[in-house]
Amino acid sequence: MDLAELLSQLGQIAAGYGLAVALEWTVHNLFFHRLGKKKGSIFGFHYHDHHRAVRRAGGGDPAFAGSRLAWNGYGREFWGIVVAATLVSPVALVLPVFWVTAVLSGWHYHVVHTRSHQDPEWCRVHLRWHWDHHMGKDPDTNWGVTNQWLDRLLGTRQAWLSKEEREALEGPARPAAARQAS
Repeated sequence: MDLAELLSQLGQIAAGYGLAVALEWTVHNLFFHRLGKKKGSIFGFHYHDHHRAVRRAGGGDPAFAGSRLAWNGYGREFWGIVVAATLVSPVALVLPVFWVTAVLSGWHYHVVHTRSHQDPEWCRVHLRWHWDHHMGKDPDTNWGVTNQWLDRLLGTRQAWLSKEEREALEGPARPAAARQAS
């Protein structure tokens, strides 16, 4: 392998991963939230069902313990990735490394998102931005699931701490009279 071929393959890896991250952010923001908020939307399952289930289950989603063949948020997410990979499969003939990287990144998204809702404590620790998306005050922020890079770059990353987490960092709140006396 010569240098030009190596650089081409490295470029395909970077572009495939970059596309996957951009698609993750865009689909989550545009389709699942902006369009998904509308009653009757084909994407409404995410905003209305998945978000409600996650809030009720303290970060988990019972659908993510089920089958990928179920026609719920978990199954639709899985099949959406399969359909997207299939639709762009002709690219593999021209840019095989790009296509493999994008498909593997899509699978990585699915595995990480699944674990985040099967193990909410793991999500709270390792995917804090996704935890903040679901459990924070504003679900219309923090669109990245596998990473927070685009949210940071585009200004949509909003950190959120629960009352318990704030108290653990700052100590319990003191009455106003005690604060003034010190």
